[in-house]
Formats: sequence, C-alpha cells, structure tokens
Amino acid sequence: MKSQKYFLLTLLAISPWLVAQNFGAPPAIYKPSQEIIAQLTEAARNSNSAAGVSVTISPGISVRRRVSEVPQYAVMHPYSVEIYRIIEGSGTLVTGGLLKTPIAEQTSDDVVRTLHGVEGGLARRVAAGDILVLQPGTPHWFSEIDGDSITYMESRIRITTAPVRYQ
Repeated sequence: MKSQKYFLLTLLAISPWLVAQNFGAPPAIYKPSQEIIAQLTEAARNSNSAAGVSVTISPGISVRRRVSEVPQYAVMHPYSVEIYRIIEGSGTLVTGGLLKTPIAEQTSDDVVRTLHGVEGGLARRVAAGDILVLQPGTPHWFSEIDGDSITYMESRIRITTAPVRYQ
C-alpha cells in the first residue's frame, strides 16, 4: 500500500512533464533561397556599409553580401573560426599576414578591423562553390570584388576563451 502511494505521488509529480514533452527532434531550420536574396536586396537598399549586409539563418550562421562600390574592412576574429562558402560572384580574398594600422574602433571583442587592408598574406581568387576556413586570429579581406557584389554563407563559431592574435 505504501509503495502504491509513492508510485501515485511520483506519477502525479512527473505527469505535467510527460504531457509537455515533444517526441523526436525539432525539424531543420529552413530558409529558401528566394527569401534570403529578397532580404539581402532589401537590406542593401538601406545600407552602404563596408561590412556589407547579412541575413541571419541561426545564431552564428548568416548569408552576407558585400558590394564592390564601398571600401572593404579587413578583419580578424580572435576567438572564432569562420567558414565561408561563396554562393555567387567572385573576387580576391587575402588571408593571413597582418592587419594594416590604424585599427578601427572595436564593435565586439571578436571583431578587429581596419579599412587599410592586410599586409602580406595570400591573395586568392574565389568564386561560387569555393569554401574557406579561417582560423581564429587570421586576418582576411576582399581586396577586390568582381562586378557588383559577392555573396557568401558565413559560419562563425567561437571556439576559444583566449584570444589568438598575430599582430
């Protein structure tokens, strides 16, 4: 009798939790290409930023478009690895080396930037389909964008608690 009371009390205690449970994993995050392009186009109408415009897909993952008519920031992320997949357009991406001074005011602890480019580094032509992996502390800069713009998916994942800086 005592064990039945404990069983009933336990069942009553966990029953709200059992009812509230969803079974199985949630579905994937999905954003169709047409929606992304429309959002990038709308954002570009209201921006002339050297950082370009972006559409956030989920935390740490966005699609970014940079336009050729404005100067491009050279940046590095001391705490994060960044992965680019070029979606459309082409240009020259310089990676490695050092950011040229003066450094612009920081907007985040994970973004160090300058409008003066990169000294040294490796200049590489990139185009739709290419994938690049930028380790923490790696300066990178679109020194040239062919045509009007370049669009790429950007995944930035904070992987360290100690900043990596080669400067």
